[in-house]
Amino acid sequence: MDLSILIPVYNWDATRLLKRIFEENKDNSLGSRVEIIVLDDCSTDTKADAVNVGFLSEHLNPNMTCEKLDQNLGRSAIRNLLASKASGNFLLFLDCDVLPDTNDFIGKYLSLAEENNFDVVCGGISYRTRILNEPEYDYHAYLGNRKEVKSASERNKEPWRHILTSNIMVRKSVFQATPFNERFTGYGYEDIEWGVRLAKKYRILHIDNTASHLGLVTKAKTYEKMCNSVPNYLLLREICPEAFAASAISKVAEFFERCNVTVLSFLDRTLKRRFLECRLSNRHAFILFQLNFAVLLALALKRAR
Repeated sequence: MDLSILIPVYNWDATRLLKRIFEENKDNSLGSRVEIIVLDDCSTDTKADAVNVGFLSEHLNPNMTCEKLDQNLGRSAIRNLLASKASGNFLLFLDCDVLPDTNDFIGKYLSLAEENNFDVVCGGISYRTRILNEPEYDYHAYLGNRKEVKSASERNKEPWRHILTSNIMVRKSVFQATPFNERFTGYGYEDIEWGVRLAKKYRILHIDNTASHLGLVTKAKTYEKMCNSVPNYLLLREICPEAFAASAISKVAEFFERCNVTVLSFLDRTLKRRFLECRLSNRHAFILFQLNFAVLLALALKRAR
């Protein structure tokens, strides 16, 4: 088996992604070279769960397995579990809410696996395809385009910084030696910490083989996820201070640390309200969002002392 496609699922209809993979496998006769492993991380959305179960039951084949877990493991642990079940020489991690942007998406990864020159290959992310087109999702799309969408040439300048687990291929032996850190149990930054460790020992290549991120969320949900990411960002600071220090937000947080808790709490409330009520451009909302994140980091750092 050349490639194991590993898909963690949580509260999302994954059938668009699976259909696209099946279509490419059929059109290019990839069958015996590729296996697909789907793990549902104890989803609570019964509608999406029913759709996934029905589709997977109908399309089960010898090169595909699927399972629903009895308890939620989280972003790091479920990927480690997926890797332990894989038999391919290379592992392709795909988030359930992405959709390949080209019809030879899997083929490009297989070609690089055959060449065997790199240990980690990152395809990149895009927002080219949208299925959630209401205005309430526009800010999330803007944020993703601003922070995540980079060309391969730009990403290759600092390979560790642009590791995204939503679309990445890694040699299985490399992953076994460098699994995800399961101390990251909440939202975010487990990919950056993983990228730092990978870059110290292994050959990383970024390519333009993007997948669109379909799973947009509302402005309010985007804010909630940012708040939930603070503990993981502080954990990144503890484990990889060099990665934390390299980020622009750390400099802003350092500035806000000069303020006392009362002032920071006031700034937090004010910035949150203005961000959520912002009727100006997404650019203005982004500035408020980033400032609020820096304030929350400064608050957490002061309280941790």
